[in-house]
Amino acid sequence: MNTNFFYELLLCLASGFTQAILLCLSIYMFRHHRNYLFQRIFAAVLVMHSFGFFNNFVMLACQNLSNYEYINTLLILYDYMTVGGYMMFAVSLVFPNRYNIRQLLLLEIPFIIATLFFAFSGNPIIYPVIQIYTLAASSVLLVCLLISIKKYTQMLENDVGNMDYFDLRWSSILLVTLFAVQLLWAFESFSQQTWFSVSSADRNLLFDTCYCFLSLVFVIFFTVKIVRQQVYILTPEENNFTENNAIKKDNPNIENLLTDTSHSSPYHEILLDMNIENIIRDKQYYMETDLTLQKLARYLGTNRQYLSNYINQEKHKTFYEYINDFRLEEAKKLLEGDNSDHSYSIEEIGSISGFNSYATFLRSFKKKYGQSPTDYLKNRA
Repeated sequence: MNTNFFYELLLCLASGFTQAILLCLSIYMFRHHRNYLFQRIFAAVLVMHSFGFFNNFVMLACQNLSNYEYINTLLILYDYMTVGGYMMFAVSLVFPNRYNIRQLLLLEIPFIIATLFFAFSGNPIIYPVIQIYTLAASSVLLVCLLISIKKYTQMLENDVGNMDYFDLRWSSILLVTLFAVQLLWAFESFSQQTWFSVSSADRNLLFDTCYCFLSLVFVIFFTVKIVRQQVYILTPEENNFTENNAIKKDNPNIENLLTDTSHSSPYHEILLDMNIENIIRDKQYYMETDLTLQKLARYLGTNRQYLSNYINQEKHKTFYEYINDFRLEEAKKLLEGDNSDHSYSIEEIGSISGFNSYATFLRSFKKKYGQSPTDYLKNRA
């Protein structure tokens, strides 16, 4: 009796605390971060997930009822509807402009049907069926989304100078975590024929309480990422060939190069004669933390494809590496004190050089120079 009471108290505290935090996070998302569809879906899923923890209180109140198993299974199927919500969120995050909310709701339909089927029929066969379906669907979705994330990352490296707010590689952790939870869920359910069952306290105490707190940790981590996440979109204006009059005035030879039809070389090779490295350094375009391939192409009076070919074929770099090299060159000068009479901290130098993330600055600096900025200063001294 004492063991059961301790178990019930601990489970209620863990569930109640987790539920409260999830509801607070969902309210925060709804009020302050709903620019993108995936943010709104995530906020809604947090609400669904939070009510899932209320199941524990219901089962405590119903454990002595004759229809306990029916209620327990019905609540489990509600948890699976939450899984469907996370699937909707994952797809809307990786493909932010491809599907609308009606199309995404198709992912939820199998779980709704399963819940309604059991609610009216009471046939327990639906439980293993929906578990098998969830594992199969999660496996396919995991593979497809991971492949898409890899392709998206490659595109970003070719188009964006700072990927901090666009990078989706962190979401791979989310996808793998969700799939791991499904595997663990299936193992626990098939081995004990239960989920969050207070009737077998000794076996489920550790698992249930750990699930509550681990859910909280992961949800907070993902919320921080989702709040910062932005969508990289190619606009029609950025895709079109645009000219920059200011650049032409400062570099009169550029217009001749662009309009001279006698050139038989590929267009990106013409950029070699423009000496764009000097232009970029002189204008310090790399100091714009949101610099993209399209924006730089517009500044230079060319288009993104020509500029991309130049960077890839002549410099053998991605746009991300290309622009960060300028930033690191600037950072190195500031560290050496060549271009400034002021004394800056290392974090300030990273920001001044164009990095919008201190972590990215440190990682890029160490990758290029083989040591951290702090070690570079020490060795230089």
